[in-house]
Amino acid sequence: MAGATEAQRDAGRDLIPAQRRALILDLIRDGNGASIALLAERLAASESTVRRDLDYLTEQGYIERSHGGAMVKGAANTTFEPQYEIGSRTQHAEKAAIGAAAAALVAPGQSVIFDSSSTVLEAARAVAQRAPRITAVTNDLNIAGALAGQAAIRLIVPGGTLRPGSFTLVGEPGADFFAGLHVDLAFIGIQALSGLRLADSSIEIAAMKRRMIDAAREVMLLADSSKFQETSFREVCGVERMARLITDDRLAARERRALEKAGVTVTAVAAGPRR
Repeated sequence: MAGATEAQRDAGRDLIPAQRRALILDLIRDGNGASIALLAERLAASESTVRRDLDYLTEQGYIERSHGGAMVKGAANTTFEPQYEIGSRTQHAEKAAIGAAAAALVAPGQSVIFDSSSTVLEAARAVAQRAPRITAVTNDLNIAGALAGQAAIRLIVPGGTLRPGSFTLVGEPGADFFAGLHVDLAFIGIQALSGLRLADSSIEIAAMKRRMIDAAREVMLLADSSKFQETSFREVCGVERMARLITDDRLAARERRALEKAGVTVTAVAAGPRR
């Protein structure tokens, strides 16, 4: 990897801890590991700061320490759930590109479910910029905020209980509302996709996703390629329930072939540069 530019060094000085840790994760994943010296250079941070961040990320279950650096953890615990402040910032360039591609498929007059997901949030932001006349339903308070300022978008938030440390509403009355809903399109995010099975670390979240999937005429899965590397605690459904997957162009060829064999249309978008 090339050294940091002056602009990157200036940006690095302004990073809050969650942003810095998300970038560390991206750099480790991109390089299949990274040294402390390299991370310090790329982030314009001291090596002691990087060591503390690596210790934190190791304690939280994101990575494994190696001699002089860190590497991607071989297999995360199935109940592992990334903290919102970190998870929403990792793979951001990929998520933004996926969201823009998804938003381009929304047609005026449609009813659309926006699942609670950092990638779906990017789709909601892109939809809000276009502001088509649609009915939007979501169980995510951040997504609701992104859509709320557009008069053309009729916004429905079914309600429920806010999960600690997140912006996701689960349980009643939202779950019952989705059970009786019929919409044109659902954008679904996922914690993991392995063996052509969608899975999540939370029983409650998995149940809400199943309700959303059942309510939609067409279901689109929005997931960056890192989601294909492991599984998670509670199965949601088989990938054959998805009409389309929108992902980034790092998706492995074998994964794409398996998805297309299962009848899923795969759209792989090119991501922009890291923030």
